[in-house]
Amino acid sequence: MRSFRIVIAGHGTLPAALLATAELICGEIPDLVAAGLQPTETPDHYAQELRAAIGRDHRRILVLCDLLGGTPFNVASAIARRSPRVVCIAGANLTMVVEAVLSVGALDDELIERLLETGRAGIVETERHRARRVS
Repeated sequence: MRSFRIVIAGHGTLPAALLATAELICGEIPDLVAAGLQPTETPDHYAQELRAAIGRDHRRILVLCDLLGGTPFNVASAIARRSPRVVCIAGANLTMVVEAVLSVGALDDELIERLLETGRAGIVETERHRARRVS
């Protein structure tokens, strides 16, 4: 069983769509929430929303952000710098979300590296991917 919670943070409806799609693949997922920055929200308001999504329990939290340098990532990074229980990764994709959801055990350096590698491995260009598989 996964010992940490997951928050998908990003712009607009992307976090909710990633959550819904992960549930389409994996079934209902406990301890996974989405926090989307809406066009009318200020960074301060989004920070409140993200802190609420993270919660105040003592469990570790993995925040998967859509875009390096965007407001959701900047807010999540600021929270992570102040709280050692929060880990923030930018550039999340569906492959990474599903890997995180299906992970068991602790949110440790090994898992973080596996999530990064899984996310990168899920990005391919079709022709090159096909060429590699044939060879």
